[in-house]
Amino acid sequence: MEDFLWELKTERFLKGEMTPEELLDFEQEQKDQPELKEYVTLSKQLQQAISEKDWFAHKNTSKHYHTVQKWYQEVDVLDFKEKLQQHADTAFETEKKTFTLKKYWFPLAAACIALLLTIVYQFTTQPTLDELYTQYGTWNDTPSFIVQDQNTTDIKEKIELLYKNSEYQKCILVADRFLNSATTDKTNVRIYKGFSLVQLHQNSEALQVFKTISESDAIDASKGLWYMALVYLKTEDAKNLQETLKKITALKTNYKYSEALELLETLE
Repeated sequence: MEDFLWELKTERFLKGEMTPEELLDFEQEQKDQPELKEYVTLSKQLQQAISEKDWFAHKNTSKHYHTVQKWYQEVDVLDFKEKLQQHADTAFETEKKTFTLKKYWFPLAAACIALLLTIVYQFTTQPTLDELYTQYGTWNDTPSFIVQDQNTTDIKEKIELLYKNSEYQKCILVADRFLNSATTDKTNVRIYKGFSLVQLHQNSEALQVFKTISESDAIDASKGLWYMALVYLKTEDAKNLQETLKKITALKTNYKYSEALELLETLE
């Protein structure tokens, strides 16, 4: 009976329905009964954590919604959610006639609040450039020369194999040899050279290579812009990063348009 009265009083308290006299009595009751005060505190925190209006307003304005949505589907989170539901099922079995606050409500409410606040934290925490580089900065989308026609594959195959074997300095030397002698089809070789320079942390030189690609008349010249953006992200050059991403997102047919748009929205 006491638990039921606590629940009714707390509900009226949180809704602001108590008279001044009732409010004074309820505050005194909380001072006299620490367990009731803990119940009221948890109820208030839980109400704030799951406020539907605030939640959806935040959800619709968060720039990290997709990232958090992916996080929320991870195995450990889903496992915790399942265990929480099992705990709730045990606590609120329909055949039970009484509701034991201390045994069920406190740990359940605390667990709900912890989970919800973790989700909100994920939404509101601005990722660092280093974290974004970890997410976007891959240098594995290299072209393959293995199935090209035999008249031009030899040196290109060697460039590809050198890069994949992490022999970056040799890859750059062979790429330069090709670029100095060839008159066409230079974009993909430049990509291997630029990637190798990035792996060697020669970022300024890599930027020049990718800039050359972006300013060429090649059909995939926009790849140079994306790779420039990744170098700026790696070196935490936020200003040039945003400027480059804006160039990419100016045209939907540009390479990595969707990723660039997502990254730009995260930064702004």
